[in-house]
Amino acid sequence: MGRSQLRNDFPDPAWREDPEKFFRGSQTAFGDCSVPWISETCGMHKLRTLVLLFLVSPLVEAAGWPPGEPSSSKIFNARKTETFRHGVNPEWGYAVAQEDAFVVMHPKISRANAPLYVVLHSAGHDVFSCVNCTKTVGNHDIYRSPDDHYALYLDCRKNRNDWWWGGMHRRDKGLTERNSGGDTVPVEKRVIDTVRWAVKRYQIDPNRVYLSGNSMGGSGTLGIGMRHGDVFAAIKANVPAGVEHVSERLFFPPKSVPEELSLPDPPICINYSAQNDGWSIGHDRFLDAVEGRNYALFFYWGPFGHANNSTSIKTVNDLIDSFDWLSVRKDEAYPVFTKASTNSKLPWPDDLKSREAGQVNAFFRWKTVEDAARKLEISLFLVSPGDLKTRFRIPREARADVSVRRLQNFRVNAGASFQWQFGEARGEGKADKRGLITIPGLKITDTPTVLRVGADSQKGALAPETEERHQVEGRGWRLDKARVSDLTRPRVLLIGDSILSGYRMRVVGSLQRTAYVDAWINPHWQSENTNRLLADLLEKNGPYDVVHFNMGLHGWTEGRIKEGTFRPLTRAYVDVLRAKVPGAKLIWASSTPVTAKGDSSRLEPEINPIIVEHNRMAAEVMQKAGVPVSDLYALLLNRRELAKGDRFHWTGPAYRLLGEKVAASIRRALGSSPSNTSS
Repeated sequence: MGRSQLRNDFPDPAWREDPEKFFRGSQTAFGDCSVPWISETCGMHKLRTLVLLFLVSPLVEAAGWPPGEPSSSKIFNARKTETFRHGVNPEWGYAVAQEDAFVVMHPKISRANAPLYVVLHSAGHDVFSCVNCTKTVGNHDIYRSPDDHYALYLDCRKNRNDWWWGGMHRRDKGLTERNSGGDTVPVEKRVIDTVRWAVKRYQIDPNRVYLSGNSMGGSGTLGIGMRHGDVFAAIKANVPAGVEHVSERLFFPPKSVPEELSLPDPPICINYSAQNDGWSIGHDRFLDAVEGRNYALFFYWGPFGHANNSTSIKTVNDLIDSFDWLSVRKDEAYPVFTKASTNSKLPWPDDLKSREAGQVNAFFRWKTVEDAARKLEISLFLVSPGDLKTRFRIPREARADVSVRRLQNFRVNAGASFQWQFGEARGEGKADKRGLITIPGLKITDTPTVLRVGADSQKGALAPETEERHQVEGRGWRLDKARVSDLTRPRVLLIGDSILSGYRMRVVGSLQRTAYVDAWINPHWQSENTNRLLADLLEKNGPYDVVHFNMGLHGWTEGRIKEGTFRPLTRAYVDVLRAKVPGAKLIWASSTPVTAKGDSSRLEPEINPIIVEHNRMAAEVMQKAGVPVSDLYALLLNRRELAKGDRFHWTGPAYRLLGEKVAASIRRALGSSPSNTSS
């Protein structure tokens, strides 16, 4: 696609006299966005006409930088759309004065802190025809922003040296010679400054700025976007016309990043290209370079040619929109998956006639749980067939190296050691010379598993950490958490009510050098809501090696647990535990006796029989589920003199007995095989 190969959707120069002509209805000055390439003669005629009109048309006074008020404001597709003109910031480095137009499209309901969707047009478009394409589904679908986003449409046609968004491609030696190298050129600086201006003017969420482009715009999206991870959260390139731009700006092999240059972590990149598209040549080298740098990439391909219609592309590869790239935030850490066992075999460079569709990293998902100064937790999993409908076979497990980028708080010094835990797997690693951490060969399944990373203070990463504790509060509940510094040490979760409050610190003290102990103290009883709370808590705070759990005292009130539901709800509770912490050893604890108020020698005549019955039914559930029982009821039944006298609670000596029994059962569990182990 040389500079002279223009399309007949190149804008009619009449827009100079009336820039909003294209907003007025279905009849526009630009023709159909999907028409084929036309002759050089016709294209250059239009170009000469455009230049002539630019010289002779009456224009308003010259614009400067930053832009002032819009030159026009119209409603287009039910959205407020503003056109701006701006001149040149001297810092961009243009050799001569320039003037450009760009368009801002508002969300259907304007609001502060909305995301921003930035669009780079193809070689057959300019800024206005690009906007016009959003009117019709099927015309460059990647140009269309969500209704709740601002959209920014930029232009690289006006200025000769802006062509190819300041990049290059192998078919134009002059362009390549002019724009090669690692230094950014004026148009790239203009794009970034215009994005930053829009973020400020419209109070856009700076952590949700996204870049997209088609063909030439796809090449620009890779070249500009991947260099500016400090601006864009994620980028998406549809059939990018060449990978030379990004290869130069990111110093891909055989080059290397200069030691004095510190590039920000790149945005997550989505790329879909066709092996039967001549513009895709070099994607094998691009993939190798991205993997070699541990950059985050979701890549999809198939024989759909140089297509721009998402519907037609999906008939070949229905994964192109499967990853929710517009949910990625710039202020959240993300994992990078490389060398995945589930990746398809690339058709580049030797099998370009392949009729097969394929993917790289298409099925990986994650949720960042905690990114603290001394601890990192990210839940990793594969998408499930229930969440993704596709013609591809969705794997149940995959092996991949996992790196973590865009860390907000957690740090490991360059070359320092760190510890990691992933389910039952544990190990140590060493950060590279730029502080990047990578864990090789993790087994990832469709069951979410938390990757926990901590710095090794003994090997130069961070200062030593004391075994402090901190609190997480919820509605009526509290999670007392140990601060983890040694990821080789097992983790234990205690679940219970106010009785647990009495003995938990005795368990913590008893296991101080054996395990980290968390305690979830709550007022809940058997219910679907309790099981949902449990699932969320485990997902955010796991994994655990042992879970010692009790529930019962708060369920005695009539009507709280509907007749016939106690057993299935209790079994569901066990199911949640095994689903969310599949490698944990489970221990159920019976509820303690309820004594008569003011006379602890007697058992409470109305409540205690309910506790006995609930303990009996729970024990039956545990027997069928293969969960051992720690009988706290029997332990205190004949020690009622240790009761506090308020029916439910106990004195210090009783809590000491409870703590010793619980700690002993946990030690036994840690010394035996898990009841449901995940390798």
